[in-house]
Amino acid sequence: MKKMLALVIAALLALSASAFAEIYRADDITFQYDEKAFEVSMDDRTDDETTVVLHGKDEAWGNTFISFYLKDLDDGEKFPTMAEMSQIPDTTVTQGDWNGYKNVFMYTLEYDDGTSEHFFIAPVMDDDGNEVDNLLTVHIGVSKVEDESIAMARDDAISAVVDSLKVDD
Repeated sequence: MKKMLALVIAALLALSASAFAEIYRADDITFQYDEKAFEVSMDDRTDDETTVVLHGKDEAWGNTFISFYLKDLDDGEKFPTMAEMSQIPDTTVTQGDWNGYKNVFMYTLEYDDGTSEHFFIAPVMDDDGNEVDNLLTVHIGVSKVEDESIAMARDDAISAVVDSLKVDD
């Protein structure tokens, strides 16, 4: 019993060491992020487009970022098709479920220097769930990290942010 209590206390102390920001809101994009791990910036491109970017603060992570881009689809604009997405050079596009979204396009670009970019393009449905109202693009960039424990910590921090992502339209 004492061992279990010690583990619970250790877990609570570890959680309190992370400085999670309150839910961040940029128009309709909501997520949580660790202020010790990321800094956030926002770029409003037009009235119907929003980009929020988190940059990794830890120099050992290299160039790490998570970009959330939400675009209202105007009348006549449609969610892309697999045929359209398959035109992206030097990659294989797959489609499936991701982070609670259905029919998401996913692909990765890998570079000779060990860096990679991961893309998730998700349809965001209208309130009735009948048609695609917005296009959500999540773009994650990571550098090659030789130290496996640092790479795992970085990947866990990225996963925590992405897992908390919500789009309210």
